[in-house]
Amino acid sequence: MIKNETIDFNGISITTKYGGSGTDAIIFIHGSCMDSDAWFPQFENEKLSNKYQLIAFDLPGNGQSGWYQNDTTGYRPKKMGLLVQAIVEKYSLKKFLLVGLSYGTNIIGEISPPLPGCVGILLESPCIVNEVVTAEKILTPGPNGHVIVAANPTDQELHDYIFLHEKNKETAEDYIKTYRAADPAFREELGKAMFENDLTDELENIKKWNLPVCVAFGKDETLIKTNYLDDFEPLWNKKVYLIEHAGHFINKAAPQAFNELLLSFALDVFK
Repeated sequence: MIKNETIDFNGISITTKYGGSGTDAIIFIHGSCMDSDAWFPQFENEKLSNKYQLIAFDLPGNGQSGWYQNDTTGYRPKKMGLLVQAIVEKYSLKKFLLVGLSYGTNIIGEISPPLPGCVGILLESPCIVNEVVTAEKILTPGPNGHVIVAANPTDQELHDYIFLHEKNKETAEDYIKTYRAADPAFREELGKAMFENDLTDELENIKKWNLPVCVAFGKDETLIKTNYLDDFEPLWNKKVYLIEHAGHFINKAAPQAFNELLLSFALDVFK
């Protein structure tokens, strides 16, 4: 059973989902212009829900969470990292694993210092950056890449962008809906953060956690170069996992393979 709850964060309401059982927890952080519904294939998995507490939430400006009305810089990754800490405190978690998807990996990369109680990090379709490994070097968004940071692209631009990178029609259409439901200022602030270099060394930050890091890309990924973290020092099992029959949204396109990888990682780090 999934419980929907809310917490207050910086004056706005944050919608959370809670399920599963056990003492150890897995926290899921969705990507830009998505919502916590993206993690239903994980919440519905009996092996995960029987063994772990499962917690997801809608980022500010996304899903059912509130929008910033005045200071929209609250949408930037540095500020979002504080929300993860608030979630940990809300559920009084002692040991937990962080799972981030796409922009969710940037949020994890901006958290400093490491959160007490975290035992491992899973980065799904990561786009973590620093001054050398910049977004321009790792992203291959195509002719409509501006959609990532545009307030209100045309329907045709949005359609062409998402269907270029996602072959599953249902997943692509779901993303278009959550994109249009998100605060346009959320995307604009992401663009400003990139342009103003308001991002820290996310790779180094994650290394400083001194924890195993599981990295997974879909074999059909076309938005991000899947080899750029091949030599990332904290890699779990010293490899990047490439998931068959999946593009950017692995956990939805190939839930069985993703859940098996997540469960294997969790079993290893929760000791």
